[in-house]
Amino acid sequence: MENGTDPVCTANEPPFSHKIIGSLDLTGIFLFAILTLMTLTANLVFVEEVFYIYRKTPSSKRTIFIWINAAAPVIATTSCIGMWIPRSTMFTDFTAAVFFAIVIHKFMLMMIKECGGQKLFLSRFENDRFKISTGPCCCCCLCLPYVHITRRTLFLLKLGTFQLAFLRPVLMFLSIVLWTNGNYNLSDLTPNGAAIWINCFVGVLTIIALWPIGIMFQQVRVLLNCKKIIPKFALYEFVLILSQLQAAIINIVALQGIIPCAPPLASSARGAYMNQQLLIMEMFLITLISRVVYRKRYDDLELPECTDQETSDNKQNTKINLNGKVIEDGTQNV
Repeated sequence: MENGTDPVCTANEPPFSHKIIGSLDLTGIFLFAILTLMTLTANLVFVEEVFYIYRKTPSSKRTIFIWINAAAPVIATTSCIGMWIPRSTMFTDFTAAVFFAIVIHKFMLMMIKECGGQKLFLSRFENDRFKISTGPCCCCCLCLPYVHITRRTLFLLKLGTFQLAFLRPVLMFLSIVLWTNGNYNLSDLTPNGAAIWINCFVGVLTIIALWPIGIMFQQVRVLLNCKKIIPKFALYEFVLILSQLQAAIINIVALQGIIPCAPPLASSARGAYMNQQLLIMEMFLITLISRVVYRKRYDDLELPECTDQETSDNKQNTKINLNGKVIEDGTQNV
């Protein structure tokens, strides 16, 4: 029977887990075993990192760092569950999306915390301005004015990321409710379906949430260079692109029929299947790299005034030579 007339292809529904497992050959079994092992290893690395964070970081930063480090292992875990149980894909994708929406807000809070907190951040940059002509919204709008850094503008930036962390779970819950009533179907992208409208609204909310992250990163990247903020931001961007953009592209390609049906997997289910396998490998690598990047003791930054004073004191306390005898730390050795 040709794929075009196969009931699996025409139904366009994911198979049950016993069917996908029963269809595996030796190569497929080996691939499943390797990907599952990668997921378990990523989770073990994350657990070890949690213990390290609890021992080495201040209590005010522990929760934020744990949330951010958990992004890759959580996405790998949900992808592994979806790979073994294809019919759970919608729910695992929703779980990963909601979790990462919270991580976006946590990343904003991390950058503020790394500057010493909100009060210290405002005192450091009280005479500076935010550059708002940044991606993904206004990277081409160079004519936009700079905005004064005040308590109100900082609140608006945090609100921009918080709205996604709050509204995305609400929209995902609404999607599940509509799905139970037969009104939500990921493969139905017609204007009469709910999926196209909810996904477009989520896309707009995501872009709005990413804009404050870009604004804040442009402001603090020089100050927090010693805190490895650039590689941390790069890892965050990789997780965002791979978990959101990659999944959207593969889903669109599958819905267009470019990814062919291969029983027991329909086109859309096979696209999700491929995306899950890619995500497991990608998140495994990101988990290992995150362990290296976040592997340091996090001490609060000192005020610029304190840093200048310390530099001045160090200059006064350097070794000098006087009449052939060494004076160290301001005390003459006679």
